[in-house]
Amino acid sequence: MKADILTIGDEILIGQTIDTNSAWMGDFLERNGVHVVEISTISDKKDHIISSLSQSLKRSDIVLITGGLGPTKDDVTKQTLCEYFDDELILSQSVLDDIKEYFELRKRTVNKFTESQAFVPSKCKVIRNRKGTAPGMWFENNGKIVVSMPGVPYEMKSMMKLVLHKLKEQFNLLEIVHKTVYTRGIIESHLAELIVDWENDLPQEIKLAYLPSASCLMLRFTARGSDRQYLENLIDKNISTLKSLIGTYFSKYQMRLNEEVVGQIMKDTNSTLSAAESCTGGNIAKMITSVSGSSSYFNGSVVAYSKAIKEDILGVKAETISKYGVVSEEVVREMAQCSQRLFNSDFAISTSGLAELNDSKSVKGGTICIAVATPLNVYSQTVAYNTDRDTNIIRASNAALNFLISVAEK
Repeated sequence: MKADILTIGDEILIGQTIDTNSAWMGDFLERNGVHVVEISTISDKKDHIISSLSQSLKRSDIVLITGGLGPTKDDVTKQTLCEYFDDELILSQSVLDDIKEYFELRKRTVNKFTESQAFVPSKCKVIRNRKGTAPGMWFENNGKIVVSMPGVPYEMKSMMKLVLHKLKEQFNLLEIVHKTVYTRGIIESHLAELIVDWENDLPQEIKLAYLPSASCLMLRFTARGSDRQYLENLIDKNISTLKSLIGTYFSKYQMRLNEEVVGQIMKDTNSTLSAAESCTGGNIAKMITSVSGSSSYFNGSVVAYSKAIKEDILGVKAETISKYGVVSEEVVREMAQCSQRLFNSDFAISTSGLAELNDSKSVKGGTICIAVATPLNVYSQTVAYNTDRDTNIIRASNAALNFLISVAEK
């Protein structure tokens, strides 16, 4: 079964409200055998709603609409659907009773605007709203289904469970299986080249998607069919072949976030970690401590932003800075070793560079040096980015954690 999602609201189009409904609905539907083929956001205008709905019904079996069901004049979804299906509004006593009960529980008075929500198109099946006042509406026409729900997320989510139950009663929904593989240390184009023959030979039931992120490169396997166990076994078999093809790029720790992987490595090796950050400004420490239980392995961090702090607090030699400059592998190597000593940690990460794209006298903007100190050695590397300051900091932080992962797994 194919589905379209239409989100209605000028407030979404102008960025005043973030559309979280579509993402949640897409995930919910896919996990339950409904394939979402398009998601659209449209304005609160009758013509736009009608034209978008018409196009959606041409390609999909079901169209799910959220928004525009409030009691005020700017909410026109119900009236527009009534016109689209050549229908009329009638009073639903059950909806009116629900509204009155909802207001009585909250010691509020029902006015004429709220009562207007009890009027629904005569051809629709009402979906009761247990979390609010606007009912959902289920239409069937020429073998297609249109469902309209409130835009308030918790109201919509409550209704979607009822909608799914009804869909399962009427249709034999396919099983959809998703599995994600996490790779590290390889870029998208290189991986695609490495596995091109394997990818071309994938069974027709499996669709592969490349999902790059700041922390890793993910491969998402999606399989659709009637037998869930068969699909799961089929994906697992092909993942096993993939693992042998890409070798060390297949992450030992199948987790998305680098900070989660680092935490697991520290726990598995019973090790501790610290950091000394300059250009990343404490972002690495923030990422590490965002993981629950990080206090068991993360000892602390210094944001050594100035030359004086690098020398006086960390203990980096003035001669090293004078000879090589603050943005150098020599300096970050000392920063990492000094952090080890200061915090008595087994591992340490350090960074120093120019997050801005503005060049200094001797360093190009976007150049960042990273070091990782281990119990036995210290490693360093230099990366160069050409994005904005905030993005460079995020990229450098993830590069530092990735560097630690690669070093710790040796």
